Amino acid sequence: MENNNIRTFFAIPISPVCRQEINKIVLVLKKDLSSDINWVNTENLHLTLKFLGEFWLNEIPLIEKMLKPALSSFKQFQLSFQNFGVFPNDRKPKIIWIGIRYPKELEQIFQEIENTALNLGFPKEDRGFSPHITIGRVKNDSHDLLKIGTVIKNKHVGEICISPVYEVIFYRSNLTPTGPVYTELFQIPLKP
Repeated sequence: MENNNIRTFFAIPISPVCRQEINKIVLVLKKDLSSDINWVNTENLHLTLKFLGEFWLNEIPLIEKMLKPALSSFKQFQLSFQNFGVFPNDRKPKIIWIGIRYPKELEQIFQEIENTALNLGFPKEDRGFSPHITIGRVKNDSHDLLKIGTVIKNKHVGEICISPVYEVIFYRSNLTPTGPVYTELFQIPLKP
């Protein structure tokens, strides 16, 4: 019997130029840090707006119909990628991220998605809106947590790149032994 649930999330894609610039930073970090980090494949870099997790295949047209009018009313904008850090803190890093300077429209888009997901029975995020690009995940058995946190804390970069935002994409995520594979389910273009 086919499983009608799929892992899904809403995200904003990153321009190829920004993916290349971020990859340059990751290559430098790889030299300074241990192998206790699973680095995100450059092609998979994106800005997650909302991870829904399990979602019914037959509900995809419904969520698209619910979000399209609201999201397509937003104008295209730009994101500035700058600096990096770790979650939850530099003593016990789990996620290595790149920060984002963003216009208010990004948070408004997030709220539209959040409210629509809530109407479909998905819980609201329990933490505040904190847009970032995950570039690495520290392995659970890492013995270099302090070193990882210190290296990231002491690395300073300014603006890495600027990426235009033309659309919001609803992705399917298939977990594989070699990493996740993302498949676009639909996109909602923003106004030019």
